[in-house]
Amino acid sequence: MLIAHRGDTSRQPENTIAAFEGAHSLGACAIQAQVQFSSEGTPWCFAQPNLKLPGARRAKPLHKISDRDLRQLPMNTFAQLLDWASSHRHLDWFIELQDKTLKSVGAEQAVEAVARRLRQQSDSFAILTSDCRSLRLARSIGCHQVALKLDNVAQCLSMEVLTLAPDYLLIRDSQIEYAELPPGPWQWVVYEVNSADEAVQWRARGAHHILTGNLPLLMRSREASDVYGF
Repeated sequence: MLIAHRGDTSRQPENTIAAFEGAHSLGACAIQAQVQFSSEGTPWCFAQPNLKLPGARRAKPLHKISDRDLRQLPMNTFAQLLDWASSHRHLDWFIELQDKTLKSVGAEQAVEAVARRLRQQSDSFAILTSDCRSLRLARSIGCHQVALKLDNVAQCLSMEVLTLAPDYLLIRDSQIEYAELPPGPWQWVVYEVNSADEAVQWRARGAHHILTGNLPLLMRSREASDVYGF
């Protein structure tokens, strides 16, 4: 898969339906999106640490901002993402809950809120975190796919990861110290790969998929298309 990082961010605001639509029109196989929660606990598509409202003196984390204020901005709720995804069922999704999100609202509450909304179309969605406990919880309440973000390759050999056996392992390209990615009951996703040459090299080193922030460039690359099949 060629996974679009927050959609087609070269032409549209990241993590919005417009960016997802742009990625789809370019031919992406999958999209990664990040979800955070408002002060009322509503999941929104948002990736940055803080958000500054119009007229406000300071930026605030999303969990301190109300739904009413957020609805005035060009942002989309997770429910809107799911509604759009229901009309594009051939796409795969990686829905990321960052560590700060799990901490701010509580891991169980965050995972359950997302997983509950995924039950109708969970086959095409993977919950993505760097926390094994949260992914075990996601599986226990019906999520068919989970994706674990690693800090280093050696983590995949730990008992915690081996017993979890995630469907996907994500790792930053600069944190890979091995010549080849070790095989296992998972598929490797390397990020963020933004050139055709890098894409081809990572395939040779064991990457099954790549996460990119430069979707238009890679979609035009014959070399990358030949090795990843997109």
